[in-house]
Amino acid sequence: MFGRRAEPAPVPPAELMTRLTRRGPHKVLRGDLAFVGVPGQIFTPTSGSGLPLVVFSHAWMADSHRYRDLLFHLATHGIVAAIPDVERGPAPSDAALAAALRTALSGLPRVRLGLSESVTVDAGRRAVAGHGFGASAAVLALGPQVLAGVEPVPVSSLTAIFPAPTTATAFAAAASVQVPSMVLAAGSHLDTLTNNPLPLARELGGDVCLRAIPGATDRALLQKRSLRSLIGINGADKSVHAAVRALLTGFVLATAGGNDEYAVFGDPEAQLGTAAPVDPDEPDADDRSHVQKLLQGPATQKSGSPLTSGVSSIRALRGS
Repeated sequence: MFGRRAEPAPVPPAELMTRLTRRGPHKVLRGDLAFVGVPGQIFTPTSGSGLPLVVFSHAWMADSHRYRDLLFHLATHGIVAAIPDVERGPAPSDAALAAALRTALSGLPRVRLGLSESVTVDAGRRAVAGHGFGASAAVLALGPQVLAGVEPVPVSSLTAIFPAPTTATAFAAAASVQVPSMVLAAGSHLDTLTNNPLPLARELGGDVCLRAIPGATDRALLQKRSLRSLIGINGADKSVHAAVRALLTGFVLATAGGNDEYAVFGDPEAQLGTAAPVDPDEPDADDRSHVQKLLQGPATQKSGSPLTSGVSSIRALRGS
């Protein structure tokens, strides 16, 4: 009589983070996104059918080239990653950027990609992610309104990286977002004039994971153009970039990718590397006005205070 085959032991979160910080097994192709009707870049594995897709939205005064390593990294792990190059000036429209996200989301599953046109995207495995201003545009893209003639597109998940407030319309759209969401905060910048991860996490309609990356700033993710970039040094903060690329890769694989091995990335209480879980339902310990926050800066974590999960997560982060 044969016994049951033992289920493999789950991989510890720390090991998953280490794995996803490194490049994946796939070789990568880079192409022009314009063939689906919006300028930008697209990164794909060299082969694969029915792959998950993430469309990324850039921060204020940034463009697709500031995220090359991040999107390349996603593609090495079997994810098709695209980023529109629109609304890059000093007075961008979140609605126009959101419409471009929808255009890419709807267009890419309809075409064949790769050198031999063997790479395809599964329309049921789409995700949206954004950074800063682009995070608010990503939220708006998931809202119910028609934007610049582009209808809403169903997706599997949302990732908002160091989100920045834009318009009331974009924030109002958050309540209609019913898909799993991951919101990343830059250190203790939970609710300021330039960062709103805590209010956004509270407003989103679906399941939300709010995580804080200690020591991060909202621009630390951006690559910088320099001579050093020619030898593979992208100029972004190494620790912040490593944490974000692992968290984003794992969350997309778990949600749009449907890979149960990475389910822990959707657990709001899981400690993943240095990224600490934060309970958005806990009362906010920083009750200063936005003007006071602007003049005094964000509340900071006291020396030696851990960033831990539980009922005191916001207070621990703020150092109160």
